Amino acid sequence: MEANKIQELVLCFMKSLEIKCENDGKGIWRAKIIPSERTFFNGFEEYVFTFEREVAEKHRELELICDGSYLLKKIIERLASIPKVSRLFALTPPEPPSDGGKVGELVLLAPGKCHYRQKINFHFKVSYVCNRRYDSLFTCLVDPASNEVYLKEGVNEIDMSSYSETPNPDIPIEPTGEEILRLYLKACQILEEETEKKLGEIKSWAQTQFEYEKEKIEEFIDEQKAELEKKKANVCFHLYFFQKEEEIDKMINDLENEKLRKIQELQEKHSLKIEISLINAYVLCVPTLGIPASMVSRKKHENSLKPLTERFTVSDNFQVIPTI
Repeated sequence: MEANKIQELVLCFMKSLEIKCENDGKGIWRAKIIPSERTFFNGFEEYVFTFEREVAEKHRELELICDGSYLLKKIIERLASIPKVSRLFALTPPEPPSDGGKVGELVLLAPGKCHYRQKINFHFKVSYVCNRRYDSLFTCLVDPASNEVYLKEGVNEIDMSSYSETPNPDIPIEPTGEEILRLYLKACQILEEETEKKLGEIKSWAQTQFEYEKEKIEEFIDEQKAELEKKKANVCFHLYFFQKEEEIDKMINDLENEKLRKIQELQEKHSLKIEISLINAYVLCVPTLGIPASMVSRKKHENSLKPLTERFTVSDNFQVIPTI
């Protein structure tokens, strides 16, 4: 990895953690580590580092962050676990208003006026985990202008030739505010309902496997217990044989405990767990004619956020990270 790319990546990472970095102008950087992140930086309150090997050779106390360094690997591993968001700007001509208004009238009233309407693709990974693992990918397209969420299985392919990472400076970007959060929560709700449809089949399969393996365990343990019971029945009434009988009872009890333990392990093995993770998100900004939908009153949606936030906790920390 190029040195300037490494520096850009590390400084961007520090900024995302709200850690201030200062450069003395001689290649030495100082970072004041906030308390919550000191464990990640091996307990340092002030982290002194450089990206230049020549500087590190002159100052042995400095941490050299370069390709292959331990800290860089830790940063990349941490960033890899954070969902990324990218904003792309469509290169297409302005579209008609999303509310189905009459384009001609809008153009006459406000000639040449348009804005970037934001639509977002959320890419989710759903994993059904028991003694097998089933993974499914889903795309949720949310459109704040129409207040709609579209769910489909698979990942939407983005034609990068139709988009740019740089917006047209003459076109304003529509503010979305609370709408993005509301629609993200709605997407989570719809995805949850979709996963419920598949649970029955997987649960049935897991239960069948559990019953089959449980029967085998019980059959094996019961055969061993039967053999011990036969030995116990043949014991004569003598002090020696009373001691032998106690040993057989203990062995039978141990077998029963072993059966219970193995059945509990089976239950854990075949219990179904669902893991839903956000992989990434694309904010697609599309040139659109007319007045931004966010400027239109949406009273019917004012109370829609609260019921959803009571069910879901949004903890996904989106970060815009330079391409490596």
